[in-house]
Amino acid sequence: MNKQIRKPAVAGMFYPASPDRLKGEISNYLRKVASVKTEGEIVAIISPHAGYEFSGGVAAYGFKAIEGKDFSTVIIIGPGHYVYFKGSSIYPEGYYRTPLGDVEIDKELAKKLINGSNIRFYPPAHQREHSVEVQIPFLQTVLKDFKIVPIVMGNCSYQDCLDLGKAIAENVKDKRILIIASTDLSHFYPSEEARPLDKITLNEIRRFNPRELYQKVQTEECQLCGAMPVVATLIASKDLGADKIELLKYLHSGDVTGDNSRVVGYGSLLIQKTEDRRQKTEKNRENLSSDEKKRLLEIAREAIESYVNKQERIKIKETNPKLREKRGVFVTLTKSGQLRGCIGYIQPIKPLCEAVRDMAIEAAVNDPRFTPLQKGELNEIEIEISVLSPLKKIEDVTEIEVGRDGIFIKKGFHSGLLLPQVATENNWDREEFLRHTCYKAGLPSDAWKEGAEIYIFSAEIFK
Repeated sequence: MNKQIRKPAVAGMFYPASPDRLKGEISNYLRKVASVKTEGEIVAIISPHAGYEFSGGVAAYGFKAIEGKDFSTVIIIGPGHYVYFKGSSIYPEGYYRTPLGDVEIDKELAKKLINGSNIRFYPPAHQREHSVEVQIPFLQTVLKDFKIVPIVMGNCSYQDCLDLGKAIAENVKDKRILIIASTDLSHFYPSEEARPLDKITLNEIRRFNPRELYQKVQTEECQLCGAMPVVATLIASKDLGADKIELLKYLHSGDVTGDNSRVVGYGSLLIQKTEDRRQKTEKNRENLSSDEKKRLLEIAREAIESYVNKQERIKIKETNPKLREKRGVFVTLTKSGQLRGCIGYIQPIKPLCEAVRDMAIEAAVNDPRFTPLQKGELNEIEIEISVLSPLKKIEDVTEIEVGRDGIFIKKGFHSGLLLPQVATENNWDREEFLRHTCYKAGLPSDAWKEGAEIYIFSAEIFK
């Protein structure tokens, strides 16, 4: 079967056409970047798209930040330079070819994003366009096993940017997706004018206000050729929980060529969902008071006794808003210090008081590892409740802190969770904790190294 291939349009012009020379040039750019410190989950990068001899050294900073990371798909959003059209064009299926090989398009995601009106497939937009193409050889060098969604934006209103950004965020939540906004900065000013103008633009991007950036582009207070891709990327990134934009590197073409009379600006920026945000979110979530914890334990015990004695589910008439908040929760039962049942909701799908009632009953009579609890055991049972924070997907297992975090691992149809206290009770280190979570999921012990999705969470525990 012949596969649909978008052949390279600017190989030999914007970057070398020889695979060996191209690979060597990219490796050289990356080698010159010592390292890039990241603080959390990388959501997006903003990367220049000029010829590599001019902007490759700047682009290398963003790609160094993602080197070796695990992304299943990279969404590349670039501006159209060669044809006029309205809205956004998504290349829907097939492959993008570079001298380093073919990269498959994530046709399932592309299909979900295309809406038939302002987000569609307009073939001429992709035929000669370099803004998407020049990002791909860098990706082929720093990542493995990824697909792409190539998007070229034409003449776009703010609503068009909003529609694309929202569509991306809605369709990639809980997936290992990277977004790249492809843009250069100001064009053809003398160096002494370009630097302050680019500084204004970069500062506006870092303010993380996409609507204001769009408006300032219209008044030319900010100048960048990929303004619409950057605006759409900021919208998507904010919806995905990103909270920090960091400038990794700025240069203009005169810094490379020595000709400062008419320069083009280049910036490499990193957009992250930082650990500080997660900690702040959890800190801002009020802890349960001693009375609220006592009430939840009462609900759990009443629910178990009512169900075991009379097969009746108690009715909850709780008005406390904190106990009505939807939270993930696990109820653990022990007898003489030994586990007697443990079941819970990972996601916040029910009010906390109702979730505690239901999971207490499930732990008592429906944990498949144990026989149902009998009436004679009721006075011997100790109840422990773990109220969970939202799950946070991680790319680097060094983010796991034993004693603070629980782990949820998912691969294919298999999934498993272990609460934070399990690791401390068994004196496990991080790798032992990961291995045992894989066992719980029915996976090989080293599945955490081989493509499994890993999530962490904290828990408020009381008994």
